[in-house]
Amino acid sequence: MPIAALHPSPSAESVRRALAAVLVAIAVAVVTAGHRPRGWRLAGPVTAAAAAVLYDVSAPGLITVVLGGLAGAAAGVTSSRPWRPLPWFGAGAAMSVAIVVVVRAASSEGPALAVAVALTAVAAAAGLVHTSDDAAPASRPSGGRLAWLAPVIALALTAGLLAWTGANDPQLTWFGPVVSRGPSTGNRVAITFDDGPNDTATLAVRDILDRYGVKATFFLVGKALDADPTTARALLADGMLLGGHSYHHDYWRWLDPHYPELQRTIDAFQRNLGVCPHLYRPPHGQRTPFMSLLLRNQDMVSVTWDVSAGDWATDDAALVAERVLHDVQPGSIILLHDGLDGNVGADRSVIVRALPMILDGLRDRGLRPVRVDELVGEEAYADSC
Repeated sequence: MPIAALHPSPSAESVRRALAAVLVAIAVAVVTAGHRPRGWRLAGPVTAAAAAVLYDVSAPGLITVVLGGLAGAAAGVTSSRPWRPLPWFGAGAAMSVAIVVVVRAASSEGPALAVAVALTAVAAAAGLVHTSDDAAPASRPSGGRLAWLAPVIALALTAGLLAWTGANDPQLTWFGPVVSRGPSTGNRVAITFDDGPNDTATLAVRDILDRYGVKATFFLVGKALDADPTTARALLADGMLLGGHSYHHDYWRWLDPHYPELQRTIDAFQRNLGVCPHLYRPPHGQRTPFMSLLLRNQDMVSVTWDVSAGDWATDDAALVAERVLHDVQPGSIILLHDGLDGNVGADRSVIVRALPMILDGLRDRGLRPVRVDELVGEEAYADSC
């Protein structure tokens, strides 16, 4: 799986990471082999399918190695120990190599992983048949209570990784609809700014945008809007689009099923600006099914992104611009930050310095920045709150 998921032209680092994931997978498979009570036979195929899905949607990184362990657990709890008869074990190993070779040769894209999943399912089914109740006694699982440990841990890790990925990946719609980009036809993109308004950076960003004749979208934090409504009113009067971005912008309130952050943000908009936001960006892109239901009930749209410069973690303006221009495509929604966590006094000069380079680069590529509502065909504001 980690090899099949590699980019068609992988870097040396990604190859090393994939090989590390393979070694971890082998080690976990060896340790967990045979630890499968009779009632848990489907734990292996379920875990394998989840690992494949997660490989398909996850960006390369440490998660690559973690998923290698998950895939190894899937192989282990599906097999028996000792591995008898050896011809079956040899055939399985040969099939594993063949799967990787076929998948890598058949497609130039990472989603060829789907082919590997299908072939792996066939292999898993064959393994389940081979280790059925009429298997030789020597191949039956053993270990007493410890036999439950491997499948339970594998399924728990599977559930946790699926939930975390669905909640944190800005482009996945597992927990409800999100708009992460616009149509790839044409030449329009959207530049968005989060975490403001900011005392110094926000109006400087507006002035640069005006100089280039560009309108952008600002997702405002409710507490910052209450602290500095004058800046937000200036954006609104200038024709910039304003969306909601929670009230406190912390790291845990998104887990509250009632999610009062949404209503508090709407109230701040109505109180300070006299408008009702139609677009909402969850802080850090984190969302739950409960949040999605609340947004739908408010007739609001969740907007994320497909291009992020990581500008909150660097002071290098040239690097921020380079990251944006490297990833941007027609239809992209670009994430930048004119504030930080709703702190109106945060130093965001890096964005003020990076923005002209970004706008020049977009113009050179023939891309035209527009507001998010224009890019994706949504209303700018709701008729009522």
